[in-house]
Amino acid sequence: MRLILITIISLIALNVNAQSKDEIINELESVLKKHCESTQLKNAEIYYNTEEKILDFGDRYDLDTTKLTYEFVGTPEEPIYILQFVRDSNPNSSTGFFFDSKKSVYRVLDLIYLLKKLE
Repeated sequence: MRLILITIISLIALNVNAQSKDEIINELESVLKKHCESTQLKNAEIYYNTEEKILDFGDRYDLDTTKLTYEFVGTPEEPIYILQFVRDSNPNSSTGFFFDSKKSVYRVLDLIYLLKKLE
């Protein structure tokens, strides 16, 4: 009886993780479509390989070796919010994406880190 209970709980946990990944990606795509001003990311299809922790939206990023940073480079009159992806293998080069608000950048960061936590 105990083995059956453990098996059922394990299957439920695996199913929750699978649903969570899809839900996180759907929410990430939704936030990007609404708030990202960089068309490369706004119109991208997003894929995530849980085992290797690879985020792919046209460019592939290994989340274990890519640093994600937020940067504000505008003025109060013309705010510019940037999410940057910096690879450890080439720290002098980064890819930046523009967003309409600081809140949207942090929401994207939260969702990416949620993906990274999935096993």
